[in-house]
Order: sequence, then C-alpha cells, then structure tokens
Amino acid sequence: MDIDNKYFYRVYGLNIDSNIEILEFPKRNEDFKDKDIVTILYGQTPNNILEEIREGKSIHVTKDHVWFHIDHVATYCIENGNKVIVDPCEDCDISLMKVYIMGSVLGFLLLQRESTAIHGGTVVINGNAIIFTGERGAGKSTLTTALVKRGYNFVADDVAALSFDNKIVVEPGFPYHKLCVDALENMYYVKELYPCFQADGKVKYIVPDFYGFYKRKVPLTAICELDMGEVDNVKVEEIKGGEKLNKIIKNIYRTEYIGSMGGMTPKYFKKCIEIAKEAKFYIITRPKGKYTVDDQIEIIEGIFKEKKGSKAM
Repeated sequence: MDIDNKYFYRVYGLNIDSNIEILEFPKRNEDFKDKDIVTILYGQTPNNILEEIREGKSIHVTKDHVWFHIDHVATYCIENGNKVIVDPCEDCDISLMKVYIMGSVLGFLLLQRESTAIHGGTVVINGNAIIFTGERGAGKSTLTTALVKRGYNFVADDVAALSFDNKIVVEPGFPYHKLCVDALENMYYVKELYPCFQADGKVKYIVPDFYGFYKRKVPLTAICELDMGEVDNVKVEEIKGGEKLNKIIKNIYRTEYIGSMGGMTPKYFKKCIEIAKEAKFYIITRPKGKYTVDDQIEIIEGIFKEKKGSKAM
C-alpha cells in the first residue's frame, strides 16, 4: 500500500484523483484540470466511527456523510460527493477492498451529488444506449455480457450514470463484467482465470472486456427491466404513464438510501420525469429456472436493432 502514488481516473462522468491503483478504472490524462474533482484516498477512520463499529454498527447514512464497514475488508467514508477515505483492515484482501470502491462507494458518491444512476448494464444498439435493470439476480450482467459476445458494445456493466445536457446520455463506466458462476459457465469462461468475490450471497467473478467496452457517452433510448415469472416463454411489455415513472425511481442505484439522505429533492425528481419523457420502458419476463438469454436477445433485437431512438411520449 503506497500512499504516495497518484492515479487519475474518469468513471461515470466523475474525474477521480486517487492514491489507490484500480486497474479496472479508465485512466484520464493527469494534465486534465477541473475544479470538480473527486478524491479517493487511503486514510484513517475517525475515532467516533471506530467506536460505533466496536458497538456493532456497520453503516451510517446522512445527506452529506456516509460510512460503511465491511468486516476483514475496510471502512469507507464518503463525504459531500467529492471525498472518500478508505481504511483497510489488517491483512485485508486488497482486490476485494477495491470491489467495494467500484460498487457501493461510487453509488453513494453519485447519490450525494444528485447524479441520477440506474442499477443496470448498458449496451449500445443502433447507436443508442439500452439499460438493462432489475432486482439482484435478475440477470443484468449476464444479458449485457451475452449481447457483447454477439458483437454489441457496452458502456457500463452495473451502473448506468446519466448526464443531462441537450439530451440524456449514459456515461462510460469501466471495461469489466461481474458474473455469477452459472453465467460464467454458460458462456464458456474458465472460472479459475478470474478473480472472485462474495456479494448478495453469491460468488461473482470479475471478467475484463476491453474490446467490447465503449469509451464515449451514448444517448439513452430505452430501459428494460428484467424479471422472472410464471411464464412458459420470454414475454415483453411496454410500460407507459405514471407506472413508468415509478419503475424508473424503483431502479435507481442505491434507491433504498435516498430516504436516509433527506429524501428525493425536487431537482432529482425532475430528472426522473425527464427520463420518463425521453426513454421508453419495457419489462422483459423470463421463465424461472430456465436459461433463456438467446430468446431475450432475439426479442431485444426485434425491438431496437432497426429502429432509431425516439421520444417516449
């Protein structure tokens, strides 16, 4: 652990300066100057937080200050949307420590900055971004990776961070997929070749994909929520009106913490309304206990491959 090193990254539209080397993060030119910089640095946990950890607490969330502790890994403190302190536990797995930076830490940073992010992977089809969202275990990364193996590019695997300029665009994440063992084997990857970690009760593998990664922001055209149900075949349904807005809010990354951070602000809610106006929303339901990725891709290509992006009024 060398705290004197300096690394410069660009992830989800964030310009990050760090003394932690994260090979998965795209680098940016260190000469790039910007007042809006996020720092992610090794540091010490404040004594008051250490005391709460000793008392058994593992997370604390307020609007501008979040900390969480993972036993045998690290304590992470996120402040004001621009500062992260990482305090590794003794003899921790450094690779696992970085996994939490790549996931929850970035998620909390985006929430503190009121940057809208959907929990899901993003694939480029016909020049437009399609976000695949859904509950944990719905198959977001599996479908994203399968589409990339079919020749499509992906912008992000786990989080779709959105920017609002003249149009809504998805910001690039980093060129890796997180896959469970079933998906890994179904796609003929050799699991022994990839680092793994435990998440949501499942072992997941980090699979690099520099060839399929698209480094530029892409205009958003649709969001597809993946679901499992009592169906014989893969089904698709377009969602409109108020239900579409509710679905978008439900699938915000780390939406469960918005209440603890003071609730959704009018500014953030307005962004959700803009998404509902500009992007179409579909629910893709697949049978339980059945590998139907090829069927899902056939339906997705039927909807998007020959169509240009259009407003969802």
